[in-house]
Amino acid sequence: MQKIFDEVVTLDKRCYEEFCLSEDILMEHASEELAQCVRKHAKPKAKILFVCGPGNNGGDGMACARILHLEYSVSIYMPYGVKSKMARLQLKRFESIGGRVEDKVAEADIYVDALFGSGLRRELDEKSCDIIRVINSKDVLKISCDIPSGIGENFISDEVFRADYSVVMGALKLPLFEDYAKDFVGEIEVANLGVSKSVYEVNSDVYLLEKKDMKLPFRKKLDTNKGTFGHTCIVQGDKKGAGILAATAALNFGSGLVTVMTNDDEQIPPYLMSSSVIPEKSNSIVIGMGLGERKISFKSLTSEGKALVIDADLFYHKEIIEFLDLRDNIILTPHPKEFSSLLEICDIAKVDTKEIQTNRFKFVRKFAKRFPNITLVLKGANTIITKNEKIYVNILGTNSLSKGGSGDVLAGMIGSLLAQGYESKDAAITAVLAHSLAAKQATCNNYALNPLDICEEIKCL
Repeated sequence: MQKIFDEVVTLDKRCYEEFCLSEDILMEHASEELAQCVRKHAKPKAKILFVCGPGNNGGDGMACARILHLEYSVSIYMPYGVKSKMARLQLKRFESIGGRVEDKVAEADIYVDALFGSGLRRELDEKSCDIIRVINSKDVLKISCDIPSGIGENFISDEVFRADYSVVMGALKLPLFEDYAKDFVGEIEVANLGVSKSVYEVNSDVYLLEKKDMKLPFRKKLDTNKGTFGHTCIVQGDKKGAGILAATAALNFGSGLVTVMTNDDEQIPPYLMSSSVIPEKSNSIVIGMGLGERKISFKSLTSEGKALVIDADLFYHKEIIEFLDLRDNIILTPHPKEFSSLLEICDIAKVDTKEIQTNRFKFVRKFAKRFPNITLVLKGANTIITKNEKIYVNILGTNSLSKGGSGDVLAGMIGSLLAQGYESKDAAITAVLAHSLAAKQATCNNYALNPLDICEEIKCL
């Protein structure tokens, strides 16, 4: 896991005050790291244009242009002039070595966005949008200095610099991982500012998940039977396929036994069990996907004491509050529309899907504060997991998962890990990562992936 921060101004300030590193030193290190990214991708004699803003983000770009001067054909464009002390100093340094300043967006092989970076407080004006629109239209490499211009905290401008690489200064920043940023940030690299990561960073309550955080349920013990690996119960609803998908995923992800609770067992595959009641010896229950109008005894579920995965239709039932107030071995897996309903039922907020999508971390934090012991999995382009007011972000998901049934598979995978003894947070993290990586390793075109493909791929992670 890597730490993610709401802002890094306080981290930079620590460098000035505690480590005797000046603003100039940090900027020089940032610019050299940006230059290294350019060097990795630039061909000899490449034309590189740095589009620099009036503040310190622009100063980073100017300093990088100075470092690369004569190594490549480098120039800068400053549509707003310079304002900050460091930007003025870096412009003076650049011009003193004969650096070229353009008066428009010149043709280039690589464009480096150093307009605004992090901390953008308002949407870009028409002039900035026009500049970015022109650059985005060019089929060449694009690198962002810090956060691509146009991405702000809880908003996105009409035009956003579409980076192939984002060289983020100092540490990972939260706006990079909003769903609305996913099409623009490209591959993310973190620039060292003169001290190691462990020195620069402080504690954080937000973490970026990595492949190594996935702990698959490999079987090490030899003296075993099917009961050793847990019993998952899938509650089937009106849309019966959803339950079958969840049950198949649970079995493929290691559960020793999987029972589908149904009143109609005619279409249950032979590798699954069926029952009209929740099996007494089951360890986890997965409920909600495809539920439709099927009536469920909430009282019986709350009295079972088993680990629960709640999905889909159940987020529109007010009785869900009974689970959340009484239990802690629960994982909720809503998509944004379902999360909107859940927030209203829990009297946390009354917001629509659009507002949630522009404030995902804000509303996840509100829910986590109200129910710190509940594990929440908010599905999306970047899935967010929270428990005990800690947040974990998975960016490994792919657009191939945007298809009906993918969420049913995920619910079954989580239920399987709970049945096998995983703690709820760990079950959510491993299942979400495995779900994403299974989709990535599928060999079909991204438009063709179906839920059963995911069920097959999780066998081979």
